[in-house]
Amino acid sequence: MSAAAANVSGEATPEARPSRAIRLIRVGVLLVAAIAIAFSATMHEQLGFDLTVAALALAGIGVAHVIEATAPASAGRRTVPALLAGVALFAAVLVPMSATAIGFAVVIAAWSLVSALLEFLGNAIRPGSRPDVIIVGASGFLLALFVLLARQDQVAILGFFGGYAVIAGVFLGISAFDTQRESR
Repeated sequence: MSAAAANVSGEATPEARPSRAIRLIRVGVLLVAAIAIAFSATMHEQLGFDLTVAALALAGIGVAHVIEATAPASAGRRTVPALLAGVALFAAVLVPMSATAIGFAVVIAAWSLVSALLEFLGNAIRPGSRPDVIIVGASGFLLALFVLLARQDQVAILGFFGGYAVIAGVFLGISAFDTQRESR
């Protein structure tokens, strides 16, 4: 069957995913953020430190999404990574402006909720194009929930953010090296 006939019949055409190196940029940012959070526990009582670490992590995540959105291989799939980049960079700007633990919690929860919704939306628009959305999206929802439950404890907020970074980073790393998904 020709490609034109496949498009007329409604079958989804396989799209090129970003290269493994591009996908690993986000993994690297998430895992570096998780390690920085884990090994700086003595500093977590200082709200300024927490805000700085979270803002840098969100900025890194935003830059990783910008790189994914502008990659040549993602020609037909730029919308979701571009929106994810915008949300992460906007949150990175807002986090340092939040002067209280509650403000910090609201910004992190809003970012994680919007990011989770965008991940799921991207999968709904192009089914099968982003196999990692279920875990990353669910982790985002859980992060929003846990952060709002612990909204006055800045140490817990940063800890939950670090936990999200570990879960998402490890799963995205596994997904980047999954050869079965590459062959589909």
